[in-house]
Amino acid sequence: ALAAPQNTPPHDPQLIDAQGYHKLVEQYRGKPVLITFWATWCEPCRDEYPMVNGLARQYKSKGLSVFGMNLDDNAEEVLALRFIAKSQPVFVNYRKKPGKEQEFINQVNPKWTGSLPATFFYTADGRLSGQIVGEQPREAFITAIEQLLATPAKN
Repeated sequence: ALAAPQNTPPHDPQLIDAQGYHKLVEQYRGKPVLITFWATWCEPCRDEYPMVNGLARQYKSKGLSVFGMNLDDNAEEVLALRFIAKSQPVFVNYRKKPGKEQEFINQVNPKWTGSLPATFFYTADGRLSGQIVGEQPREAFITAIEQLLATPAKN
């Protein structure tokens, strides 16, 4: 079983596979979720991360949940941990278990090529409702978040 999201120490990301990812999304059901995919070798990711962190802080009170998915492999683990420590995110980060890259990407979203940075938006009832792939201005994120928060759950 996965630990409750808030109990995971931010400096020690849990390793998860595609199944673990879906379990996580399921755990956040009832809340709109933004998931940011990043890696230390991806320069646009490093630029985008503080902005996403700021938005996570800004929209927390409006009910937005956020978590990060780090796609660095084990060789870059130290860099990833250092980056998280330096960035001091207000959200929990998880790391993808090494291997089965394509399977993981397809499980997250079959339409996603795996290019980074990538952000996925899930409605409160757990549906993938949108995505931002590649470098986008902060305004694009704000628009997507506002839309997400305005989407009623369909239960």
